[in-house]
Amino acid sequence: MRWTTKARIQRICAAAPGGDMAYRQIQRRLGRLAADPFRRLPQHAEMMRRLTGLGLHLEGMRCLEIGTGHLPIAPVAMHLCGAREVVTVDLHRRLQPDLTTEMLHKMVKAEDQILSLYEGLVSPITLRARLSVIADLADRPRELFRRIGIRYLAPGDASHMQDPDASFDLSFSMTVFEHVTPRALRAILAESRRLLGPTGFAAHLIDPSDHFAHQDSAITRINFLRYSAKQWIRLAGNEYAYCNRLRAPQLIRMFADAGFGLERCDRVVDAESRTALDGAFPVHKDFKEFDPVDLCTTELTVYARPKVFAATPA
Repeated sequence: MRWTTKARIQRICAAAPGGDMAYRQIQRRLGRLAADPFRRLPQHAEMMRRLTGLGLHLEGMRCLEIGTGHLPIAPVAMHLCGAREVVTVDLHRRLQPDLTTEMLHKMVKAEDQILSLYEGLVSPITLRARLSVIADLADRPRELFRRIGIRYLAPGDASHMQDPDASFDLSFSMTVFEHVTPRALRAILAESRRLLGPTGFAAHLIDPSDHFAHQDSAITRINFLRYSAKQWIRLAGNEYAYCNRLRAPQLIRMFADAGFGLERCDRVVDAESRTALDGAFPVHKDFKEFDPVDLCTTELTVYARPKVFAATPA
């Protein structure tokens, strides 16, 4: 589907009464909405390996997920890794029970593949036992959530949580922060800083690319950088399409401003976008300050810890 057609459909659904239900049906039939857990599990397993390498102990951790989405892939995967509780918060209630059940059955059937993904992170005996619990309750997701410690808050506000200070070990998200306004993102990071204990971590996988390019191969992953802020809001400034277009240095600076110290940062630079940039691709003047690597970064994973500030002498 051409990106302009998809953008038009999203604008219509966002403005129409009952548009949310209509857009979900369109996503199922024509889009990428499916119950495949392996669209996210490899990235989650990689994130867990990075975190264990940085010193996070997975067993018994209490996790905060920002942005649940349509499927609770990451919360269930956190349980497989040993989390005692996962609080998953979303601005909109998008979790779909039927797709969740289908996803859970797929995970159970793919036991060998999951064992391979998480090899070295969780013992095979423990992982099989946890998958067995999922198998028993896959048709009853709500009961499963209660059993394995997943708490779904939606509609919820990750910038104003009721939990006490330093009550989480990990705050994480997977391809969510690019959909949050800069103002809201600053507030979310500040709240995450409050909620994390002194040994806690923040881990966030961010996709700062033009998401329309995921389905339209005729455009590059930096296509949206040709437009001004006003033009882009007119084209894609709705709840289904919004991307803040923040570049990697801006995102990293937000973590520092919120009181985090960077432990590790991994990025992917898109080769096709670099080629376009070296040619005649017209970057809007709003993005002229950024170097080519920052413009063409299409995947960014930030691992950070709360900074510990020395007490001011009396």
